[in-house]
Amino acid sequence: MQRRGMYKTRRMDQQRSSRGFVITLVVAFALIGTAWFLFASGFFDISTIEIEGIQMLDRGEVTREVDSALEHDSWKPWKKNNLLMLDTERLKNTLKDRLFVANVTVDKSYPNILRLLIEERQRSVILKSNDQYVHVDATGVVTGYVEGENLASAQNIVAARSLSDLSTLPVIIMNTADPLAPGFQIAEPEQVRRWLDTFNTVLNEGIKIRFMKIETPEASLGRFVSDHGYDIYFDLKQPLEGQIATYSAYVKTQPDLGAINYYIDVRIPGRIFVK
Repeated sequence: MQRRGMYKTRRMDQQRSSRGFVITLVVAFALIGTAWFLFASGFFDISTIEIEGIQMLDRGEVTREVDSALEHDSWKPWKKNNLLMLDTERLKNTLKDRLFVANVTVDKSYPNILRLLIEERQRSVILKSNDQYVHVDATGVVTGYVEGENLASAQNIVAARSLSDLSTLPVIIMNTADPLAPGFQIAEPEQVRRWLDTFNTVLNEGIKIRFMKIETPEASLGRFVSDHGYDIYFDLKQPLEGQIATYSAYVKTQPDLGAINYYIDVRIPGRIFVK
């Protein structure tokens, strides 16, 4: 009786071990199958990119930048275009920089649709050189001569008949030795982006300006002509927040800004030089 009970117990242990092995095998297959479905099957691969909000940008350009951003992302054990594992914040910051836009909202629509809502910004400036008005794009290339409403707007700004705002193209005066023609590289992309960023920051802070004067594309001194006609000196290669705060604090203490004849220099945060 005792030996029979021992065999019975051993058989039960073997049966439990077999059941445990089978359950473990089933669970392992289920996990492997789930992982394959989620990461390798292609079911969640991005197949459609929906883009909203663009007017100046080309859809093809946006799509190419998305593909490039995904392709050059760091290595991962799943496909780089897997929507499920997509880092939306990382893609947002990459596209903001590459497309030079104000903001990008990245949204996922499962299983395979990537949605982008793009808030554009000005991507070109109007450069006045001597008697010429030309368009310069974000790459620093002269793309054409300014005509029509844009020309009238720029001339009114230069003639002090109107002010710049976020809806108008930034106007920059920089005289060159030679006439400018379409296709000419007048500045580097980072220089034009610096001009655009500066205009955007100054206008968003509520400072009333007409246009900016610079000597050369490399210049760090930007002279913004105020609504009262005097120049505001900014260092374009340094953070603007402190310079703008210094200017705003000074303006609040002055009852008559029209008495300033030449300039207010705010290039050293916390200090003001007036002439």
